[in-house]
Amino acid sequence: MTIGEVVETLSPAYPDLSISKVRFLEEEGLVAPERTQGGYRKFTEKDLARVEIILRLQKEHFLPLAVIREKLSEYDRGKIPAELEETSAVPDPATLPFVDEPPVLVAEAHSALGIPESFIRELAEYGLVVIVRGDQGEEIAPVDRRIAHAAWDLRRYGIEPRHLRMYETFAEREAAFFSQALKPAFRHRTPETRQRLVETLGELTGLTHDLKNHLLRRALARVFEDVV
Repeated sequence: MTIGEVVETLSPAYPDLSISKVRFLEEEGLVAPERTQGGYRKFTEKDLARVEIILRLQKEHFLPLAVIREKLSEYDRGKIPAELEETSAVPDPATLPFVDEPPVLVAEAHSALGIPESFIRELAEYGLVVIVRGDQGEEIAPVDRRIAHAAWDLRRYGIEPRHLRMYETFAEREAAFFSQALKPAFRHRTPETRQRLVETLGELTGLTHDLKNHLLRRALARVFEDVV
């Protein structure tokens, strides 16, 4: 199993998981996949389960890596940590954008996300994430951690935060369009209305994602027609 397949397998339950996050866990010695002769990581089912344990301890119990390392040591000795004996429920994907997840302290970005604090601040300079002052210091919202992971992975292709401003601008315009189209039908604030709005937004974002993907593919075929 490749590192990309690990991310793809676990992403439904852990949407903020990225390739850089798995690499960071490896750098910290929390997971140790084998390497092929070509130097590529090769994850086993045991490695996959170990990554899932780490993510579960972070997501459900907010444990720092130092404590997680101790829990993994117990697990390796055959002792099941109490936190892993609990039953966890995976939230409905349609409600994920509205789940109250804990924010990430900017000062702890490296340990929590595997991303340098300086990069988070660079993203903030271009309006891609928003840094606010919380009770424990500067922090970013859960959705911003996912943005940070995506932007961090794009660096491998020479794409820097300054290049991503157009995506933020388009997202704001698209959100404003959705608001104009949907708000008249969801004026009344009731639990039932909120649930219907969540479901509608889930369907709408899925459809527009497909539309944008197909439009991009068509444009790429035209732009690169002389080399492919």
